[in-house]
Amino acid sequence: MKYLVGILVALLLFDHQAYGQLKFIERLEVESKFQENDYIILQRPDGIVAFRAQPERGFNLRAKFQYFTANNNLEASDIKEVRIKDNFDLLGYDIEGNFFYALMQRGTTATSERYLLEINMETEEANEISLENIYAMDLKEFFVLNRNAVFLGTADFRPMLQIFDMDANNVFTVQGIYGKETLVMQLRKDSELGIIDALISKRDKFKTKQVSILSFDQEGSKVREVNIERLQDNNQEIIEGMLTPIDNYQQSLIGTYGLRKREAYQGLYIAEINEFGEYQIKYYTLEDFPNFYNYLNERQQEKRWRELEKQFNKGKTPSIKPVFSAREVITTERGYLIYSDKFNATNPRYIPRDGVYANDAYRFNPNRRYFDGMNYGPAYGSQLFNNYRYGPFSWQQEGEYKFISAYMVYVDKEGQVIWDNAFNLGNVTTPIPGKYGELSFDGNKIHFLYLSGLEIYMSYMKNGEVFFENEAFEIELINENERIRETQEISLQLAYWYDSFYLLSGKQKIRFLGESGREETKEVFFITKIAVDGDQFVPKD
Repeated sequence: MKYLVGILVALLLFDHQAYGQLKFIERLEVESKFQENDYIILQRPDGIVAFRAQPERGFNLRAKFQYFTANNNLEASDIKEVRIKDNFDLLGYDIEGNFFYALMQRGTTATSERYLLEINMETEEANEISLENIYAMDLKEFFVLNRNAVFLGTADFRPMLQIFDMDANNVFTVQGIYGKETLVMQLRKDSELGIIDALISKRDKFKTKQVSILSFDQEGSKVREVNIERLQDNNQEIIEGMLTPIDNYQQSLIGTYGLRKREAYQGLYIAEINEFGEYQIKYYTLEDFPNFYNYLNERQQEKRWRELEKQFNKGKTPSIKPVFSAREVITTERGYLIYSDKFNATNPRYIPRDGVYANDAYRFNPNRRYFDGMNYGPAYGSQLFNNYRYGPFSWQQEGEYKFISAYMVYVDKEGQVIWDNAFNLGNVTTPIPGKYGELSFDGNKIHFLYLSGLEIYMSYMKNGEVFFENEAFEIELINENERIRETQEISLQLAYWYDSFYLLSGKQKIRFLGESGREETKEVFFITKIAVDGDQFVPKD
């Protein structure tokens, strides 16, 4: 009897250990064949909207725009359909209030014809808006700000930013963007304040970089300009940056900096900007990151820090190699959580762009998939699905990337490092240059999830201490009477949603018993709500 009780306790403990910290709690399915387009999913305040452009069957040029909405419990509306003009396809999209905007394009060149599909998600009314007055440019970014469509592209190898007033049918070309040796590092909108922030970098005739923050109202008039010309050392320059939302007239620019004319990363910087455009920069190097190399074993850590301490004692700042890229900033009442990836560009044919190995498209508008800053295909930074892993484009033009670690550092508003630590990413090679994982942070706990093959991997950090990392979970169904026959790996998407919930989506073939009692198979596009709680983890030992 004691033996049987022991087995039962062991089984319950194993189940708690394996599944307690990650649970599949809600699932939504819509019929979809494997060969059909995937639905793209965006977050709304009260749930999500899923949409796609799907060609009609047969040999014709007709297609339809399909969409549906769902609340936070994944209770969905019926699928709505809007006819798309012949031979047009989905290029970009955005949500502004209760309106959904789909940017349609015929062809793939800068001169391709485009139009805007505006859908009122409350009344389901759809309108087509002509874009014939927009300049012919290779589009890099698109979003809508209070019925003003914003287009960022390149013309004559220079960036161009245009704003289209849908009500007045006027187009305004924003000044201060179009210029030689100019790069738009980030473009963000603030719907509440009605402004657009453009983070740009320029190089003068001496190849010295100047980073500027230009803010425009929704009509394109400049309301602010902040120029960060030089850092504390003339041999250093900003490599990349991300703007935080404006809070009480304060804003921060956070990213990595390094040595000029070299791929030598020095660390992180935080530039605090006040309402007058004045800024103060704080710098952080390896000397401020005592747990930077915690992804190594103890022996390797000791060896690395002995080498670093020799340089510290000589007053030198060691470089971070091979590549150190700031990926995401989460603002809390106490300060900033900065998530960075440490990785290597392993393809010898790859050429770094202006000191930045990583694709920087995830720093643009969150609702984006097709723009990547180089017109090579899907991008990163969707409110839900950043890691669009596959698609109709090839990432091989960008190179390959070997991810080493994910580094987290929590800095308070006074600039003091509260804690730091790292997750080991196992030197996984991928053609995707975007951020490796999806994380949630509540000011205390970090849940870090990513997809690898058909499994979800989870790591957990609390108060800066790593409790576990890279725990694998298989994809599960909610209905116990169904079984997964096949999962289309290339369709899988995983992303943080809200609180302690993530979303997983993709296409599957599901086996189930039909009304006749015989086994049947259905092909579906599914969306699953996942709850995570790292405190439920029980060590295997």
